[in-house]
Amino acid sequence: MPISYLIIGLIIVIISISIYFLRRSLHVNGKQEKNMKNQDNSYMREIIDRDRQIINLNLKINKLVELNSRYLSFMFKIPYIIQRLNTTLILQEIIVSIIEMVKNIVLTDKIGVYLFDALSNKLNRVYMNGMPQQEIDSYALGEDLIGAVAKHRFIMMREDFSRMYPQKQSDRNAKTQFWMAVPIIFKDRLLGVIGIGEIENPIGNESELLKMIADISGVALFNQILLNDAQHKANTDPLTGLNNRNYFFQMAQHYVEKSSHDGTVISLFLLDIDNFKHYNDTNGHDAGDKLLIEISKLIRSSSRKNSIVARYGGEEFIVMLPGIAKEDAYIYADRLREQISHYTFNYFEKQPLGFVSISGGVATFPEDGDTINKVINCADLALYEAKSKGKNRVMVYKAP
Repeated sequence: MPISYLIIGLIIVIISISIYFLRRSLHVNGKQEKNMKNQDNSYMREIIDRDRQIINLNLKINKLVELNSRYLSFMFKIPYIIQRLNTTLILQEIIVSIIEMVKNIVLTDKIGVYLFDALSNKLNRVYMNGMPQQEIDSYALGEDLIGAVAKHRFIMMREDFSRMYPQKQSDRNAKTQFWMAVPIIFKDRLLGVIGIGEIENPIGNESELLKMIADISGVALFNQILLNDAQHKANTDPLTGLNNRNYFFQMAQHYVEKSSHDGTVISLFLLDIDNFKHYNDTNGHDAGDKLLIEISKLIRSSSRKNSIVARYGGEEFIVMLPGIAKEDAYIYADRLREQISHYTFNYFEKQPLGFVSISGGVATFPEDGDTINKVINCADLALYEAKSKGKNRVMVYKAP
C-alpha cells in the first residue's frame, strides 16, 4: 500500500478522534453551562424569596411598632382619662373620654355609643361617628347587633349575631354597619353598648381591650347616674315631682346672667290654689296631696320645655318663662287658670266657687326689678291683688 494512503488514513483517524473529543467537550461544556444557568436561576429565586420574606417581616415589624406605639400611647393616657372620668360627672365629657379610649386602641372610622334607658327599655344613641344619617337612633333589647349584645350581655361580632339570629340576618344586617359591639355593665347593671365598625389591621385581642374600655366606662357612667339621682332628689319636690325652690333660684341666677349678656327678658308667674285649706280640711290631707300632684301635672304639661316650673311652698307654685314678654306671659298664665277651673278634680264641687281654681300674678325681669327676688315680690303683689278681687284670676304687676 502506498505510503500516501497510510498518511491519509492516519489523518482521517486523527480528525475523527479530534471531532469526537471536540463534540464531547462541547457537550460537557453545554451541560456545565446549563447547570450553571440553573444554579443561577435557583440563586435568583432564593434571593427573590428572601427579599419577599424580608419585606413581609418589615411590614409585620412596622405593624407591631405601630401597634406597640398605640398601646404605649393608650397606657400612658389611661391614668389621665381615668382621672378625668373621676373628676367629671358631665355625661358629654364621659362620652368624649370613651370615644378617645376606643380611638386610641382600635383603628376604625365607625363608633357608636348607646345608653340604656330602663323606662323605655331601649338603647338610645348618644354618639355616632362615621355612620350614615339614616342610622336609627335607638334599639330595643334583642334588636339588631346593638340590642342583641345588650340582651345577652356579652361581646358579639357581626357573624355571631348572624349565627344566633339567622332568620333575621337579611333585614337586621341592612340596619347596621357595626362589626363588633361591647356591652357596658357595672355591678350587673346594663348601662349601654359601644358599637365598633370594621377595624384596620385587627390583631385578634380587640375584644379584651374593648372590654377593658367598657369596664372603665361602666364605672364612670354609674357614678354619673348616682350623681344625677342625687342631684335630682336635691332639686326635686318629693310630692309633686316638680323642681323645688333651690333649683328654681339656681336656674334664675343662670338666666339673669344670660340676660346681662343678651338682654333676654324673664317673666315670672306666681300662683297658688284658691281655698286650698278648705279643700284639705273638707276632704282630708290625702285628697289635698292628690290635688297638688294633679295641678302640678297640668302646669308642667301646659308649659314650654325651657320653662322652669317649681313648687314654691305649700300650695304655691312659680313658673319662670325665659325670653317671654309680660303680655305673652299673661296669656299663658290666664290660659292655665282657665284650664284648671274647668278640670274635674275630685270633690271640686265642694269648693266655695263650685270648682278648683287658682290665682296668680305676673311680673318681668328687668322691667319690674333688677333682681329675681324683687321681681318675685312684684308678682306676689299682683297675686295678692288677684285674691282681693275675688280669686280665680291672674293679674299683671303694674308699678305704682
